[in-house]
Amino acid sequence: MGRPREHGADTRAALLAAAGELVHAEGPAAVSVRRVADAVGTTTRAVYSLFGDKEGLLRELSVDVAETMRRHHEAVPVCDDPLAELPLLVAGYRAAALERPKLYDLFMGMVHAGADPDDPVFRLVYASFERVLHTIRRGLDLGLFPGRDEFSVGRHLFAMVHGLASLELRGILGDPGTAAQVWSRATEATLTGLTTPPSAGPN
Repeated sequence: MGRPREHGADTRAALLAAAGELVHAEGPAAVSVRRVADAVGTTTRAVYSLFGDKEGLLRELSVDVAETMRRHHEAVPVCDDPLAELPLLVAGYRAAALERPKLYDLFMGMVHAGADPDDPVFRLVYASFERVLHTIRRGLDLGLFPGRDEFSVGRHLFAMVHGLASLELRGILGDPGTAAQVWSRATEATLTGLTTPPSAGPN
């Protein structure tokens, strides 16, 4: 009887890439152990051996994209002026989305109300947001966002970066240079608005 076949790092990377292609083209529901194995030219045993099952495979993709987002955010240096720091964090978000464009929608699928705060993947996702919230809190302490709170400032910024990333990844913002200008101007306008006291009504 021969020895069981070993499935190494190359097979693992190929399976993750194939699953990522399916997520990008058809969504997470399209991923199956059989389809991913067939795309790589291996057996379903390889998927089960390396990831346990389909959910384990998707979870590994989730960890990958969440770690990418965390890495880009935490690489941003802390500045004396939070308003100088926030555009750098916005640029970090964009860089992370562009680094894992086929998995961006999977990342957004992890950001939802009711997520388990004890889930290691959720904690990894939250690490990215916590880096931004730290800067927002410093800005609030300095009175830079009059009439607003941490949640409202964070919600506005998140809506902006998610909208821009979604549009750019679909080619709607044009070439990279044009897209960069859109990001820069949108960030400037959003921060100008957030540093202006809100008018009466919800913010």
